[in-house]
Amino acid sequence: MNFANITPILADTMTLAEKSISSAKVILTGFVVVFVVLFLLIFIINIYGAIIQKATQGGKKKKEKISEPEKNSATPSVVSRNTASASASAPNVQNGISEEVVAVITAAVAASSDSSSRTRIKSIKKSDGSRSAWANAGILDNTRPF
Repeated sequence: MNFANITPILADTMTLAEKSISSAKVILTGFVVVFVVLFLLIFIINIYGAIIQKATQGGKKKKEKISEPEKNSATPSVVSRNTASASASAPNVQNGISEEVVAVITAAVAASSDSSSRTRIKSIKKSDGSRSAWANAGILDNTRPF
């Protein structure tokens, strides 16, 4: 049986209303298929995003628990002081850092912190010279995951 010959015969015998209904069925089926697949893709992408977000938050929590002060940091270690028992001692300064540099770092930390919290600088160390703090910040900013 040759189906190519049947289709023109059926199309010729169909009325305009039957052709319109048949076309509407095809269009409606197409819309339904497209939107079902679209919603399925949205659901999959949302699930994937939630998994990635939980994975990155889990990694950040582990880093916060394990974190140590950076050894090659050019910035001072700052600790918030809310208890009255904390001592107001001078920061531990590495040899070779002048008093003027310590004063400038202390002033910058005081200017950048809010006035309601009291902060204390624990130590000031020179970096090892491999990269500047600005270069490290640029690398971190440009390589941060989405």
